[in-house]
Amino acid sequence: MRTRYWLDNIVGQSKWMREIYEAVEQVSQTRATVLIRGESGTGKELIARAIHFNSPRAAGVFVRLNCAALPQSLLESELFGHEKGAFTGAIAAKKGRFELADGGGLFLDEIGDMPMPVQVELLRVLQERCFERVGGTRTITVDVRIIAATHKDLEAAITRGEFREDLYYRLNVVPILLPPLRERREDIPLLIEHFLAKHNRENNRKVRITGRVLQTMLNYDWPGNVRELENCVERMVIMTRRRLVLPEDLPLPVETASDEPEEAQRRPAPARGRAPVNGPAAAGFSNLRDLERQQVIQALAQANGVQARAAALLGITPRQLGYRIRKYGIVRAFRMANEARALAAQA
Repeated sequence: MRTRYWLDNIVGQSKWMREIYEAVEQVSQTRATVLIRGESGTGKELIARAIHFNSPRAAGVFVRLNCAALPQSLLESELFGHEKGAFTGAIAAKKGRFELADGGGLFLDEIGDMPMPVQVELLRVLQERCFERVGGTRTITVDVRIIAATHKDLEAAITRGEFREDLYYRLNVVPILLPPLRERREDIPLLIEHFLAKHNRENNRKVRITGRVLQTMLNYDWPGNVRELENCVERMVIMTRRRLVLPEDLPLPVETASDEPEEAQRRPAPARGRAPVNGPAAAGFSNLRDLERQQVIQALAQANGVQARAAALLGITPRQLGYRIRKYGIVRAFRMANEARALAAQA
């Protein structure tokens, strides 16, 4: 379980994601409260678990609670526990999430949907690290690392009187903003390859995609973000009768993404010098391995074989580049290409 959430296992090498990895590494070694923000489907819980399992508290339990899933009365009981007879149906005492997470971490998802009365109780726990169970009088002290997440605009909620400003500042000690997938399109091929491998393995299949399918998926804006992308790949693996996915096999909203949508004109340009993953070359490869291999070769050629420079062009670390060079046997191919160019120049 723990190794699953190591940073090396999180997919994405865009500049924005690399900055997030650095933030996770730094904050993991502290007990600071973290507020993760981003649209639904961007992977907020994944980052929360990465913070926990890369921290000194990794041996402790990681407890999750969706604050939007419960009404106020049940939410208080779930957070703080209750004593026997505290309310109708409380036939026995019960520990809350704070007690269960003692020594570990508590992830409060959708914190922006927490009712105001519960916000008051949560603020007290954050300030004093103690509380009483519902219907109880005994003060319980806990050592819990809080990680909260929301897709809501908390500043606007404060203005509307729906979220406490003092709680906001208690939670927003270390903010981490997750970008929507449409703003890090260079990660889409890596994510597709990852999800293809995962769902092929789970369904005992060997489905691949064409370059046209990849280009179509790059053009789509993915309003449901990474979650929608994974659902799309899983559906392709399960429903495609052939081994090769064609554009008509895509879900209708993705299939109808035009070759050059208006949104494409507003996309951020790739970093200067970085090999683009969504350019015309993408359409010429039948699978992501061929595409990635060619990008590495092009970057090495552009960097005159200097791996550190090629890694910078691709937006990855030299160690990751070295892995790809060994994985695809690129050293021999690159050397042969250089020799051929030298012979041609001499002729």
